[in-house]
Formats: sequence, C-alpha cells, structure tokens
Amino acid sequence: MTSPIIQKDIVTACKIETVKAILEELNGDYFALLVDESFDISRNEQMAIVLRYVDRMGFVMVRLIDIIHIQDTSALSLKETIINLLAQHSLSPSRMHGQCYDGANNMQDSQKAAIQDALDMGELTAGRGLNQQLGLSRACDTRWGSHYKSFNNFILMFGSIVEVLESLALNARSMVERAKAMGHLESYQTFEVAFMLHLMRDVSIFCTKHEILIPNFEEPYVSSLRSRRRLAHYTVLHHYRVEVFCNIIDWQLQELNNRFNEVSTALLHGIACLNPINSFSSFDSKKIMRMTELYPDDFDEFNMDTLENQLASYIVDVRDVDERFSDLNGLCDLSKRLVQTKKHSNYPLVFRLVKLALLLPVATASFERAFSAMKFIKNDLRSQMSDDFFSGCLVPFVEKDVFDSIPNDAIIKTFQDMKPRRVQL
Repeated sequence: MTSPIIQKDIVTACKIETVKAILEELNGDYFALLVDESFDISRNEQMAIVLRYVDRMGFVMVRLIDIIHIQDTSALSLKETIINLLAQHSLSPSRMHGQCYDGANNMQDSQKAAIQDALDMGELTAGRGLNQQLGLSRACDTRWGSHYKSFNNFILMFGSIVEVLESLALNARSMVERAKAMGHLESYQTFEVAFMLHLMRDVSIFCTKHEILIPNFEEPYVSSLRSRRRLAHYTVLHHYRVEVFCNIIDWQLQELNNRFNEVSTALLHGIACLNPINSFSSFDSKKIMRMTELYPDDFDEFNMDTLENQLASYIVDVRDVDERFSDLNGLCDLSKRLVQTKKHSNYPLVFRLVKLALLLPVATASFERAFSAMKFIKNDLRSQMSDDFFSGCLVPFVEKDVFDSIPNDAIIKTFQDMKPRRVQL
C-alpha cells in the first residue's frame, strides 16, 4: 500500500505538470485573472485562481491554476497571495489585462452571521414563514412590486439555486427529476437568462416608482369587430403598452449612461466595432483607434500608425475579399478564423486588439465547476485532507483535458526530482 507521503508527492507532481502545460498553452501571452472564494466541507475558505487567455489556435481558454486556503481575507492579504502565486509561475503582472474578483460569498456569510446573532439574542424569531425575505414567492398579477421582489430574490439567491440544482442533477431519485434539474441548470447559466432577470428587475423598479399597474395583456373580449367601443379600447391598450415600454427603455438608457464613464464607453464602442457579426457592419476604424489609446503600454506611437494602416487593409480583406469570414458569430469565432487562415500574422496588431477584447473579465462557469469538484473531492469522508493534497487533486481533476494530455514519463520525472528516492520508478 502506498504511503500517505508518496501519495501526496504523486498528486503534487500531477498538479505541477498540469499547471506547466497550462502555462505552455498561455505561452507568455496576455491573460486576465479571475478570483473567487468558497468554503470547503471543513469550513476553510478556499480561493480559486483562474486564468483567461487566448491560446495559439485562437481559442479563448479559462483554466484553474490553483486553489489556496486563505485565513486572512483582507484586501492586502489577498493581494499578497495573488502576487506570490504569479511570481511562483513566472507570470508578469504587466501581461495581466483584466481582473475580476467576486466577494459575494463574504457578503452572504456576513448576512448569515448577522441573522444568527439576531436569532441568538432573541431579536428575530425562527419559524415557518418568518424572516423569509429571500423566498421565491409567486408574483402578484397586478403589482410590479411583487415582481421586483421575485426577480431580485432570484438574483440574490442565484448561487444557492445553482447549488440545489447541481445536487438534484446528481442525487434526485428519478431520471426525469435529474434531467429536469440538469435542463434548468444549463438554461439558468446562459447570458439570456441573466440579461432577462436584470431587465425585468429594472422594469419592475421603474413601474413601481411611477405607480404603474400591470395592465391586462390578454386580448379584450370582442364579440364583434364592428364594435367601435371595444376596438377603441384595444387601441388605447396598445398605445399604453408602447408608451410604458418606451419610458422603461429611456430610463434604462439613462441608467447605463450614468453607470459607464467615458473610458468604459470608448472601450465598449471599440469592442463593438471589432465584432464581425453581419459582415463587419459595425466596423469603425476611428472608434477602434480610440480604444487603443486605453492601452498605452501595448500600442506606442509607431504601433498606432502601423495599426491604422493594418485596419484599412484588414477590413477590405475580411469583409470584401475572403469569404471564409462571412459566417462569423462573434469575437471568439473571429479569433479562431484569423489563426486558421494565418491572417493573424498578416495583421498582428489587429489580432492583438481582438485578444485584448476577449480578455475582458466576464462571468464564467469555471468557478462553479471548481467549487462543485471541491465538494466531490473533499467531502465528509475526507474532511481532514491537507490543503496541499487537496489542491494537488483538484487542479488535475478540473482540468482533465490538460491532465490527460500529459505523458506519464513527465509526471514520473517530476515526482523523482521532488526529493531523493530510494527506488527509481
């Protein structure tokens, strides 16, 4: 039977080779850093660190490179931990173009602690139907306030809802229940659902603020189309819907204008102009050049002149000449097609811009996959697992495709080089 020390060294060697393969895939290029925290079964706070980058084939990759037990969650301590990790893997902060940190778990734990303290002090009473502000209740038919509560609670409880669905997808009694849970889980984690949740929450806020009731959107009962009164009622209802919709859109645009400063707006405009959808119909070289001003370390004065010339040739080539670029659905497709056609070498500065746009932090399922795997690896039966052993198991498990590509000889060599061994494998 293998000793615990040998087991620990083996999983450490597996993790080292997995991370090494990820860094070789990164190839010293630009990357974004994504960080999130979650508690394991032992109530130890674990910080997952993920890299987002574009590989040599033009694919956007999101890879877990480590999970670290943190005892001090202050900003200074987290910063020091991240800087040390980057230095350990020879990752230069100057190549980091984007950072995303999620403190939602800390907020939730603070709320839980406050509620528990209130219960202990007798300020709140526990019981069915009490203190259920975050319940997913059915919305009222005519009051926007109840709709706002439902949408807002769904957003606040999103992490818990995903955890419950993941559990049902694995442990539900019947195949039908597991299939339904998996279907809901996949649909809830799409951009469309996230967008509609926030849109309808904003609609509810606007209508509540302006005391707008929910009209009866069912078609009015019309016994005869010749009835002018009912036809007039239908026309008024239609105009009412349009007016409310336009007011909501105007209000949302004003909210967006207040939320995004000039720099953010220039960045978003530049990214939109790079988008190849509808045969590059949004292309605007002036807005793209304005975007490059936000990256002074990557585009000096000489590069700016060169980029302007490249953009002029690039748009004619991909929009009017090369039909291989006519069916693209986004920047990810554009990045891959540029590499496939070798045009990333013809227009290197344009390709650099595409990569920088793809590195902007976005919500991904990487953390959910890592935290789900964390509960699988470190469970009630293995709650005393050491942090090093846990991290050594988790990284290869989450990044299975990378780990599967590593030759056994490479892992054996790393294992042998870690410390003197009595026997050579």
